Amino acid sequence: MELDAFLWIGEKILIVILGNVLIGCFACSRHVKCTVPQTPIQCASGTLVLPLRAIHALSVLDHLHNVMKMMNPHELAKLSMCSYRLELHVKTFKRKIERLRIHFSPNGYILELFDAMIDNSTYKIEYDTSLFLFQSFPLSWFFEVSNLLLSLYTSPHIEWVFYMDQLEIKTVRQFLDTILTGRCEMLTFYGIEISCEFLTELMDKIPLDKTLKIEAHIPSDFRHPNALKFSGSIYKNGRWITVDDLKSVRNVQYLHLDSNIFNCIDINRFLHYWMNCDENMFENMELQLDDSVAIDVDVLKNDLITLQVVDQTVETCFYLKVKNHHNRRLVLCRLQICKNKKAEFTVQEADDQQANKFEILELLEKKKNLEEKNKDSEISEEDRRKITMEIEELMCLIIKKNKNRYIFDF
Repeated sequence: MELDAFLWIGEKILIVILGNVLIGCFACSRHVKCTVPQTPIQCASGTLVLPLRAIHALSVLDHLHNVMKMMNPHELAKLSMCSYRLELHVKTFKRKIERLRIHFSPNGYILELFDAMIDNSTYKIEYDTSLFLFQSFPLSWFFEVSNLLLSLYTSPHIEWVFYMDQLEIKTVRQFLDTILTGRCEMLTFYGIEISCEFLTELMDKIPLDKTLKIEAHIPSDFRHPNALKFSGSIYKNGRWITVDDLKSVRNVQYLHLDSNIFNCIDINRFLHYWMNCDENMFENMELQLDDSVAIDVDVLKNDLITLQVVDQTVETCFYLKVKNHHNRRLVLCRLQICKNKKAEFTVQEADDQQANKFEILELLEKKKNLEEKNKDSEISEEDRRKITMEIEELMCLIIKKNKNRYIFDF
């Protein structure tokens, strides 16, 4: 087998024989007797020289797998086409990747690989880890190509992307049915506008354990009972969603609205509902407020018990807790409104890292309840003095525990 056919990207540990034989030919295993002469070889970088018997003593397959870990999608696909045995090795190896995104378009084929997670819903893409096939081929081949490429990887998250302006509705319907019978964690639809009729069809058909992303205008009169029930929902246009719609959210991972009609009064109303709700509603929610919305912290926190974080880089950031934490797992909510008017809600458990915040909020809640009780005209003066002393003790304890200097109302 000629050396030129296997010149492996020099800087990536690619072993090259100074001759016409590649050690083991990538297809041999440790059970095949090596007949290659004992002559020195070196890495492509020329910095390492090892005797052939030392190389042979190592597992050829281990070397192959280490090299495959560093190959980009184009190289991995080409390697799988070199021989049937190499294809089997690549499929058996199953390159691990955090997330795969497949673009469905008649103008070409794109497979994106995301290697690392930035936060709960955002992944980092490396631009040299995308497979582009710009050759036009019939849409009927799309799944054949996808199945071949997906067999080379293992991933917990596969996203399918449709470009509605480039596809006929009947084609989308046909392939959507096929996709939903296989691996699919997320469906994304790009377009200028999607009709209420087709949106209704999508939300009737897509299982609620999927993530749905609509990057298109949605008519203001659109309504559907499943719109906010998916495991994840991302809408470029959320101006058709009301505060009452937000109150219906239950047990979802995240909800993102890139545009909406909400203001600080609406957010305060929603926070009151979240605080009194007996069920888990969401883990993460983002609302991109209009530029015209004035951020009024007093309105946001009206009649709420909060701990405000001192952070000059954002408009505001504060924590609040649920009233009845015995029925809920996620009991602490952080609301952060960035300078660009994006409101980020993150709901968490009261674990060791959040215990101090939760404890202070509980003490503030007790203090408020005592103050309400102390306003009762039927309480005796002696009881009133006891309550006042208890309030003072609580305040001392709160100040003592507030080592991070959170801002709260006395």
